[in-house]
Amino acid sequence: MDGLPKELILWILALPLAGSLFHALLGGWLVRTLGEKAGKWLVGAVGTGVVLGAFALGWQVFQAMLRLPEAERSITHLLTDWIKVAGLSIPIEFIIDPLSVLMTLIVTGVGGLIHLYATGYMADDEDYPRFFTYFNLFIFFMLTLVLAGNFLVMFIGWEGVGLCSYLLIGFFYRNSEWKANTDAANKAFIVNRIGDAGYLLATFVVIALFGTLSFGQVNALALTVLRDAGWAATAIALLLFLAAAGKSAQLPLYFWLPDAMAGPTPVSALIHAATMVTAGVYLLVRVHPLIEMSPMAMGIVAGVGALTAIFAATIAIAQTDLKRILAYSTVSQLGYMFLACGVGAFWAGMFHVATHAFFKALLFLGAGSVLIALHHQGDIRRMGGLARALPITAATMLVGWLAIAGIPPLSGFWSKEAILLSVYNAKLVNFAPVLFGVGILTAGLTAAYTTRMVWVVFFAPPAAHEDHDHHHEPPRERYATVLGVLGLLALGSVLFGWLLPGEKAFHEFLKPVAEPTILTQEQLFLSADAGKGLVFGIALGAAVLGILFGVARYRRGVPQAEAQLRGVWGAAYKQWGYDGVMRAVGVNFGGAFALILAVIVESLIDTLVNIVGASARVLGNWVRPVQSGYVRSYALVMMLGALLLLVAAFVYGLR
Repeated sequence: MDGLPKELILWILALPLAGSLFHALLGGWLVRTLGEKAGKWLVGAVGTGVVLGAFALGWQVFQAMLRLPEAERSITHLLTDWIKVAGLSIPIEFIIDPLSVLMTLIVTGVGGLIHLYATGYMADDEDYPRFFTYFNLFIFFMLTLVLAGNFLVMFIGWEGVGLCSYLLIGFFYRNSEWKANTDAANKAFIVNRIGDAGYLLATFVVIALFGTLSFGQVNALALTVLRDAGWAATAIALLLFLAAAGKSAQLPLYFWLPDAMAGPTPVSALIHAATMVTAGVYLLVRVHPLIEMSPMAMGIVAGVGALTAIFAATIAIAQTDLKRILAYSTVSQLGYMFLACGVGAFWAGMFHVATHAFFKALLFLGAGSVLIALHHQGDIRRMGGLARALPITAATMLVGWLAIAGIPPLSGFWSKEAILLSVYNAKLVNFAPVLFGVGILTAGLTAAYTTRMVWVVFFAPPAAHEDHDHHHEPPRERYATVLGVLGLLALGSVLFGWLLPGEKAFHEFLKPVAEPTILTQEQLFLSADAGKGLVFGIALGAAVLGILFGVARYRRGVPQAEAQLRGVWGAAYKQWGYDGVMRAVGVNFGGAFALILAVIVESLIDTLVNIVGASARVLGNWVRPVQSGYVRSYALVMMLGALLLLVAAFVYGLR
């Protein structure tokens, strides 16, 4: 087959959508008809099969792309016209290039493994078909987002993953004890609307200036249109960053993501590792010429990314819930990705997206295996010594721990060091040395809090008050699918970025779509590889020190003051008061302000309506006699009208 098999894109999209419809229409009936075991097996097989099938098709597109010259690796597939208004034409179109194919493989590959894991993890849930309905639909919308060829088609996927995240975070909702879950779902949905407002405003400005929404045309025209546009270039870049910050949980909008842990563990892994939270990074890379047109905006992106990375890391080190530690870790790692984009190393940001998908999915699903064994009790202060009872889980989570800590040759080392090297050599951002220092400090904190988590759970002596609940059986590993997926993700965490593919191969693959086109390498960086050995040595030293600190402090478990959240630990546990401030500003102050506006608006509208109503009543009473119902009255009026017309004609005719 010559060229890229663009017809496969529709099948990649259709498979998860068909799976979602299958579960919605037939899933419950199958479980009731075939019995719970056979029915759930079929639902799980279809739900996993459609996603892995989409991965197989994506792999075919990827292989076809590798056989083509670099210049021919990007095409736009126009499906049909959609909106035509005056001179604006917006089609339904999809883009096939190295960036979209990479994201397709991540979403369907890692997402497919998470689906397979969920067939075991959710096996006892009574809403099994509903879960896979939402899960498959989430994959469909995420694929729509990454394959979209213009802003409006992407917005369908953008909003779709927001909807599905709401449904999945609040999946457990049936009784009052689960109100926290629905509150978390509402929080995620509402906070994301702030970012979505930025996306829409950016879209409107792009329409006004470019007359098109197609990514290819907008990127190509960015320099021509925005060179003399003044404020518009910065406005577009900052609005797009606001959109990205909402989806990818950056300051000031990060605080929805930790609460998203209310959903089932497979949901946490899917949202945090491979899909929704990486959408913001993907958006910045997809339209990077627009971001490059505003060096000020790039500095803001880099600064906010670095600040988010270290802020979330300081919170993670005080958390006591296993999944919330990983949630803040995700926020911190996303900060690294934004830091890379802000200094112009867009490929390095995507490199970390890819490696993070493996080791973060591994850590979340490993945490899920621990929760299964402990009957969903997630407080690490009540754990300890689980390595013997859960040997496969412990071994695979060790791999994830070393990968995220940045220990070579695991995947996280290569992508994190690529980002730090880019920051070290950054030229465009004036405060690059400060950003580099923050990045190194964050690397040390990351190693420290992940060591704390792994050591306390698996190797420290069991907590004195922990008896693993005498009402339950002793902890043990369950479900072959759960353990098999952990093994595959551990393998990916070891090999990706080192062998499959290596760092240079990854960079070369993304060059056509992730290399800066407005700013030159000389404008962005002092040098490509200057100080590489020094940066790697400093970063590795920070990781090793973090690990040594973690082992030394937590070898016997969580210290008493820390376990009781006294002093600084309590402040860090409470996000340094940030969530409370946002709640006060957004809910209390915002609610009061909205109430005042509501009173003013309602009073004004009521007054206007009453005035209009009274005027209509008076006017009606005045003209009511005209409508008497008598024919002679109507005839008299008609005659008088005719006479008036004749008089007018006679008078004006004499002039």
